[in-house]
Amino acid sequence: MKSNCMAIALALAVSACAGPPPPPPPPKQTVVDGFYRGTSTRFQAGSRQCPRPGLVTVQMWDRRFQYRWAYQVFVDAEVLDDGTVRGQGPGITLLGRYADKKMEGDVTNGDCGLHFTVMLRE
Repeated sequence: MKSNCMAIALALAVSACAGPPPPPPPPKQTVVDGFYRGTSTRFQAGSRQCPRPGLVTVQMWDRRFQYRWAYQVFVDAEVLDDGTVRGQGPGITLLGRYADKKMEGDVTNGDCGLHFTVMLRE
């Protein structure tokens, strides 16, 4: 009986010393496949060859899409579980956020930069 009490006391002491459990992972963003429409604005123009801002249309499929940077130049991008949007093209990077059927981000090649915002077309 005495050894059972000591074992229980030891187990309680060890569990009390353990740190708190790790936080749960962030909830997975629900990304809806479909057509997204919106606009882009220029935030950087270090060259005359920078793409023009204007209307933006992307088609999301299985968390992936292509952003049209210029004529025949596309950036392959994806939405991660935490809502981060990231992509790369030939010398081009895309970084943004996705939440509640809205996506926005910045696309740049170092000389030129566009900020875009698109919403799911329902």
